[in-house]
Amino acid sequence: MNIAVLCYHRVGGSGIVAFEIGCAMSQRGHTVHFVGIEPPFRFGKAGCDRLRFHKVNIYECPVFDYTPYILATASQLSEIIAAEKIDVIHSHYALPHAVAAHLARDISGRQVRCITTLHGTDVTMVGADPSLKSITRHTLLVSDVVTAVSHFLRKETETIFDVPSGRIYTVYNFVNTAFFNPGMKSHMETDKALSDKGDKAVVLHMSNLRPVKAPLDVIRIFRKLLERVHRPLELWIVGEGPLQGQMRDFAAALGIAGSVRFLGAQNEVGPLLANADLFLLPSDQESFGLAALEAMACGVPVVATRAGGLPEVIEDGVSGALFDKGDIEAGAERAAEILVDRDLAESMRAAAFEIVNGRFREDAIIDRYEQLYTGAPCRETVRRT
Repeated sequence: MNIAVLCYHRVGGSGIVAFEIGCAMSQRGHTVHFVGIEPPFRFGKAGCDRLRFHKVNIYECPVFDYTPYILATASQLSEIIAAEKIDVIHSHYALPHAVAAHLARDISGRQVRCITTLHGTDVTMVGADPSLKSITRHTLLVSDVVTAVSHFLRKETETIFDVPSGRIYTVYNFVNTAFFNPGMKSHMETDKALSDKGDKAVVLHMSNLRPVKAPLDVIRIFRKLLERVHRPLELWIVGEGPLQGQMRDFAAALGIAGSVRFLGAQNEVGPLLANADLFLLPSDQESFGLAALEAMACGVPVVATRAGGLPEVIEDGVSGALFDKGDIEAGAERAAEILVDRDLAESMRAAAFEIVNGRFREDAIIDRYEQLYTGAPCRETVRRT
């Protein structure tokens, strides 16, 4: 098949998953065309001759008060469809990518399957806004196949947009275990100064440091861990975002700044995760929790909130621990149990790695997408239903 993929190029969950699906498809003999403003993360390191990138050129005009990204993508994608004989368009995010995909298909006149994968905020926040709800629902109904990355997100989407049950398939995310595995512990190339952590136990948080990730709760929980765990502890913060300054100030105000390292945005986080003793994710909302899965792939227990799709990823008491949103005491208690009880920690490490290579195994998930690519119902049938 000739497959076109629309996704964001930034280092984020949806873009990483989109690229890994495309890369896996190329390794199965399909030709994959990424279409966007910039190549996706890791594109240049893929080492596969069946990956292509087509840059979307945005026409800047003073008449527009906005950047016409959807229009430019749709117009240029329609030409790619014709030139490359595209069979499938896989859009990651209903808005803006699936809208552009449907426009491009209509312009081209070619029978192209449109697959839309929902990752979270594209439907629960952006698409659910009254100004965009109608076009989002239309996109969900005219897509040949719609997938969601968790049962939670599937049910939320069905409720918000009144989509018939059975219209959306749950297909979980996965991680590339070449980049995330316990063996990465010996490849601390991100920061040589961090390679010698000695006897310190490392608690790691990784996110875009936005309010929905509750990053200030990370500081609160870590402060309580310093009081409960009688061994040297260090908190590593990976990522950048709007609450980074508040996190620094809060840690300083609590007198724990010396135990907190802000590592900024990192391109290769596998070595950092593999060197952590615990991954902390106290989010208010997570449609799936790819960062948690990446930590588990490195054999790191995850302590996270019972938010969104996280309970589908983390088995409470087996591969990690769950607590209620905002319950700082409970979060600190569950984290302290793991840091103090080394046998429990080792058991969770083994279970986390096993779950990633079982329920979230890459080849099984790629099999599912390949089946949906080739066996999706025709567009007219979808419209009638």
